[in-house]
Amino acid sequence: MRAPDLDVLETKRRTTFSWAFGLTVGLLLSVPMIVCGFIYKGGYIAIAVLGIVLAVSGFYGSPLVWVHFGNLTHFSHLQRDITSGGVRSVKMLAEMYNKNEKVMATDVKTMVTKSYLPGYVVLDNERIINKNEVRDFSALEAERAGTLNLVQCPFCAAKFQMLNDVGECPYCKSEITKEMLVNKKATAYNKDYGAQQNNEAAKTTDTKKIKK
Repeated sequence: MRAPDLDVLETKRRTTFSWAFGLTVGLLLSVPMIVCGFIYKGGYIAIAVLGIVLAVSGFYGSPLVWVHFGNLTHFSHLQRDITSGGVRSVKMLAEMYNKNEKVMATDVKTMVTKSYLPGYVVLDNERIINKNEVRDFSALEAERAGTLNLVQCPFCAAKFQMLNDVGECPYCKSEITKEMLVNKKATAYNKDYGAQQNNEAAKTTDTKKIKK
């Protein structure tokens, strides 16, 4: 059974098909309506006028609506592959539909913007993530941005992420506060911490060599 939010796209697709079909039929009926209206005249003039309206709207409108219907159908197929098929890679979708990766990434982002993929985001133009399936999406975004701060537990020395002022060490289950980290002189670091420590160690080694 489809989720209610996912039915938005299908409802819109069916509505668009109805308009496209109606405009096409109207275009086909407009010719005999115009001919009959002007031949018999009198009360048939109104039919001729209606035929002209149908002809104009069908001639200019039906191609645009059919194109829009085709785009919605494409989005519907993508929605099925992502939500039901479990495809979470833009590259894989591009290969499946024989499309350029950038174009496919734009298509999926458009679906997210229009709420055709509720709860999903596209990361780095490649990964398609369902935020409801990620335990801590804010931490994932922080990791991508390079701002994921880790702290060292003052009790067991394990390193873990603490996004708020109070947290719990996942290893020793101790409650940790930022004040405790400051008092215990625990070290907070980000992705560059390892590189910084290596540079400091190298400088210390070079200093010792020079003294000798």
